[in-house]
Amino acid sequence: MSVLHKEHKKFDAIVCLSAIDWDFLWQRTQEVMSQFAAMGYPVLFIENTGVRVPGLRDIPRIRHRIKKLFQKKDYKKQEQYVNIEMLSPFALPFPYSPIAVQLNAAMLRKKILRFSSEKKIPVNRILLWSYMTTPLAVKLADMLPWAGVVVDLVSDPCKVKGAADIVVSHKKMLESADIIYCASVPVVNSAKKYILEAQYHKVQLFEDGFSTRLYNMASHECEEINFPRKDTGGPLVAYIGGVNDKIWWDAVSTMARKLPEITFLYVGPKDVSDLPCEGVGKNVFWSPSFKEYCQLGLFLDKCSAGLIPYTPNPYVAEMRPAKINEYLVMGLPIVATKLPEIERFANENGPGIIYLAETADDFPTALEKALDEDCEEYRNKRWEIARSRSWETICKGLELHLQGLM
Repeated sequence: MSVLHKEHKKFDAIVCLSAIDWDFLWQRTQEVMSQFAAMGYPVLFIENTGVRVPGLRDIPRIRHRIKKLFQKKDYKKQEQYVNIEMLSPFALPFPYSPIAVQLNAAMLRKKILRFSSEKKIPVNRILLWSYMTTPLAVKLADMLPWAGVVVDLVSDPCKVKGAADIVVSHKKMLESADIIYCASVPVVNSAKKYILEAQYHKVQLFEDGFSTRLYNMASHECEEINFPRKDTGGPLVAYIGGVNDKIWWDAVSTMARKLPEITFLYVGPKDVSDLPCEGVGKNVFWSPSFKEYCQLGLFLDKCSAGLIPYTPNPYVAEMRPAKINEYLVMGLPIVATKLPEIERFANENGPGIIYLAETADDFPTALEKALDEDCEEYRNKRWEIARSRSWETICKGLELHLQGLM
């Protein structure tokens, strides 16, 4: 629960405009909202309303959204969902159409006012926390008298290929926000390019915390995991997260070819029908995301290293990948592309944490070094890094920061 007295608070609830669905991949968005909910703030979690017109690859997500409309999940029985109300809006899929934005905003306004009424908390005591900078987000920020508007950025959406349409609304959203939290130093620098220098003070670095509860959950009983893999007799190495064009598939192929004794398992939702790399079905395999969070802990507990083989491009370079969290909590060495934010994290924390690869051909050597050097001392060091910056600790500090600024 929050340690602040009611008379000292400037907001009492949060409406989160999320860029992902709640049950997609457990990361920054869900962690922050679940922590604030645990501190006593009712949260209305509005699932992804879209940043582009859906294409063929979005059909599974749309089908899942429609299914959720008719099959309401009882989140309240699960600890991490207490005090959180889910909203899966069936928004018109035209994020840059003025008519669609107007209709979607009217629909969401009605839902937000109902949330306000049911919780007996006026809108001017509710914080809008947005991961979206679309025209819809701008409209919602402007149309209600919020206690404050927080924009939380994990990357610069304007740098995504084909994202020219979002530039205008992104700039407007950052200009109107009271606080802009950024997940990495490059994102801080990028955000400042869209606002006047007089507003720089509201741009704050807010790095990810660590889900230390995953370590404890790994010992819990949960449904057995069946891995689609053959036993190569060697170590199991993991990649967790979206299996898409962020992955440097040349690096994946090089590792699979040069290290045939290692089993590589890629776990998460994928945008491709078949993994575009060598070794598929031999020592490279894919698995969908686990049904339960504790299963992720059980899986990583069986692994020897965690991978972040990201393609070195401007959009990806700004990220601090959320998967660093799970890898370190479970004591795993990380083998990653040498990108600015990942390199900064590696330098800050010293040897035994992240092993960097600058080219695709560097990955096998980096992975072998990570496996060879792994030891109890380094595993304890990784756990201590995670424990010193748990989500619980940093979100309590975040609450005090926000309540003092809003």
